[in-house]
Amino acid sequence: MDYKNIIDNKLYISCSDFVNIKSFFTSDKQELSLDKLCLPQNHNYSPKRLTDFSNGRYCAMKALERFGIQDAVIPIGEEREPIWPDGIVGSISHCDSLTGAIVAKKSDHISLGLDIEEIGRVTPDLWELVFTENEKNFLFSLSKEDQRVKSTAIFSIKEAFYKFQHPLTKTFLDFLDVEVVLPGLNQVEVILETIEPLSIIRRNQVMHRIENDCIISLIVAV
Repeated sequence: MDYKNIIDNKLYISCSDFVNIKSFFTSDKQELSLDKLCLPQNHNYSPKRLTDFSNGRYCAMKALERFGIQDAVIPIGEEREPIWPDGIVGSISHCDSLTGAIVAKKSDHISLGLDIEEIGRVTPDLWELVFTENEKNFLFSLSKEDQRVKSTAIFSIKEAFYKFQHPLTKTFLDFLDVEVVLPGLNQVEVILETIEPLSIIRRNQVMHRIENDCIISLIVAV
């Protein structure tokens, strides 16, 4: 099943910071030809990795079509990031049951971050590695079921933030270098003070929702 408007109509319809973003999501498997994937001839992707990659590029191409960009070519950058057409920013993500992409004009948004995670994958034995003390204390205050959802949401928001900030800073961030604002989960604070340009990525807005037993997280600059 394809979801053309998960972001457009359901996620940020009440938030003016999220206008002019096009999206495309699908729960189906999409097989694109190798020439459309722009993979190096000597790639060693496993069949599953190739399918996941194909699904992501398919969603990206469909999202770009909503800006009138047909048959887009999206090569892989030096750090394995997607290279978007001139004047476009975007982000791609997937889990086993859902794949999606978001795109916008660079004149509207300087960067975007998208992440999709299946609810329940962030088990308590991982919390010490990915959550700050404030985040862990928040999770410990919740019921077991709420912990499953909120721990996945916080993890997903951090993943989306990395995708959002990296094109701007070219900096690797650890999970503990940032903290999700609680309890609203609507912003990410940067703990690492040496990152540049810090002022730009501090001004961010987060939206997340549940779809198809997954958390979908989106971050933009404001």
